[in-house]
Amino acid sequence: MVLKVLGSGSSGNCYILESDTEALIIEAGVPLKEVKISLGFNIRKIAGVVVSHSHGDHAKYVTEYEKAGICVYKPYEGRLPFDVYGNFFFKDFELEHDVPCFGFYIKHPEMGALVYASDTEYIKWRFKDINHILVEANYSDDLVEKDAVNREHVLRGHMSLKTALDFISTNDNPNLRTVCLLHLSASNSDADYFLQKTKETVKYGSDCYIAEKGKEIILDLVPF
Repeated sequence: MVLKVLGSGSSGNCYILESDTEALIIEAGVPLKEVKISLGFNIRKIAGVVVSHSHGDHAKYVTEYEKAGICVYKPYEGRLPFDVYGNFFFKDFELEHDVPCFGFYIKHPEMGALVYASDTEYIKWRFKDINHILVEANYSDDLVEKDAVNREHVLRGHMSLKTALDFISTNDNPNLRTVCLLHLSASNSDADYFLQKTKETVKYGSDCYIAEKGKEIILDLVPF
């Protein structure tokens, strides 16, 4: 299983979980054409799409997928106990944003269990024996501009590095293989510093990454 980052931030979010035979799209914040290019124009490979909330940087291109006959799960319009797209099992959970917003617990035989959460002030849930964490670390308190209006805009509905690290630490376990930080603010974050602090947080040698456009990360359950 490969995680492909097509966008991570306010300009558009989209991630692909791709195996040899199928793919799950997380967020529809970039044009479908970019997904097609990443998949070698094999649109049949797309098992489905999951979208966390209605903001444009996550949901702008939902209609393109639906018009192409691709299943799109939008829990902010109606929730299901769980769903299955191909071999991808997923279940949503509530997040804390300024509109209804959801994270996803996703399982696949090739990658094990993954938790995805973005655009939230905190995550009140704890997960058992997860293998991969994709979590927002939007800003650092000491980097946010002091202007009160800007500070309120940044803090509302987004996760700080400290809160993200607390979540990672709480869910750290010997089976955790991958931690990837998402949705870093262009002006209120420092990728190198964020990555360093993440590596210091994990206890079992998990691989740590920053989601950057064009990045590909192996998420196989076993290292061979």
